[in-house]
Amino acid sequence: MVNTTYRSLTGRLVELGMASEDEAAAALATLGEPPPGPDDEPEEADVLDVLDGCGLVVWAHAGSVDDLEDGYREILENAAECGGVTVADVELVEDEDGEESLHFLRDGEPVWWVVEHESGEHLDLLTVMECIDDLEPGGTDPRMFYALPGEDPDDDDLYVLATPAQARVLHDEFGLDLEGLDRVKPPRADPPTAELGSPEWYMQSDRARMSGPAREYLDQWTSGMAEALDRWRAEFLPDGFPFDFSPASLDALEPLVLERHTDWDSVIVAGTDPFVSGAVRYLGESMLREVPSRWGYQDLGLSDSYDRIPMIRSNTPLGFTQTVVPLHRLAALAKERERGMLAESSRFLQDAVDSHSKAVAARRD
Repeated sequence: MVNTTYRSLTGRLVELGMASEDEAAAALATLGEPPPGPDDEPEEADVLDVLDGCGLVVWAHAGSVDDLEDGYREILENAAECGGVTVADVELVEDEDGEESLHFLRDGEPVWWVVEHESGEHLDLLTVMECIDDLEPGGTDPRMFYALPGEDPDDDDLYVLATPAQARVLHDEFGLDLEGLDRVKPPRADPPTAELGSPEWYMQSDRARMSGPAREYLDQWTSGMAEALDRWRAEFLPDGFPFDFSPASLDALEPLVLERHTDWDSVIVAGTDPFVSGAVRYLGESMLREVPSRWGYQDLGLSDSYDRIPMIRSNTPLGFTQTVVPLHRLAALAKERERGMLAESSRFLQDAVDSHSKAVAARRD
């Protein structure tokens, strides 16, 4: 793009629907003119100046800050202003074990980010990058935050709010090397109506983010649980098996798995076979009885090991959530052949529940 000035840059943002005429005029008043020169190709810094002037950029400072909580508050409030959401009650929490988390309210709904500070008074920019989509506009607004990480560790990260089409133009026409251009924005539904933190609250929260096919699969999976387990018990379990979902019963299940499967792949391949499918159900139901948790399922069309497979999620806010896939635990047992692994499965969920409880207890009154 040649023959570019701040005025032509802001004009292009108006054409794209990223800024209003008034916002563009206010940005020009702040920036002044003439940079960049009338015959110059715009530098990245020039484009960012204009985007920033139009209120479309959130900066995440890479250097040390005087106060970590204030540093996070600035990022959250700037992102909220960009995205049209409200942020309140920002608090950096340190629990009894020295673990830190960030708590705030987004449109009145509690949000937690787990953060780590290994470099003194430096913000956890990795967590900011992973979680800033919590501040994106809700409803049918397609805009998302696209990251432009600093080239060096001491360079600030920044995030540009744009629709997918606008982000593509910023990349193709303006040369901004934005990350996540192919990201698909998941729907954000209204907050759950159940009591905050109750099992029903977590189920409602999950269902609001699930696709129709995923909800249908999970409903079928859970509604037929008792009957499926009864059939599995009658067909595969020996007389005297302690069918009580206890850790001891999981110990008794292990030799039945090991005599049928010799490695990870053999379990994964047999994932829908009656014996393995029943073992997945039994292990999952055992974890539900051991730790506050629930069944989950997602169908995002991904090729990773957590898509289109039943899983158990801890009943904790997203920042603390741990997920255990029963099929993977059975496969790990077949691979490692170490006794006690199935009963240990719930430990990951319990750690998440404990971490959240400690963070809540450490909050300021």
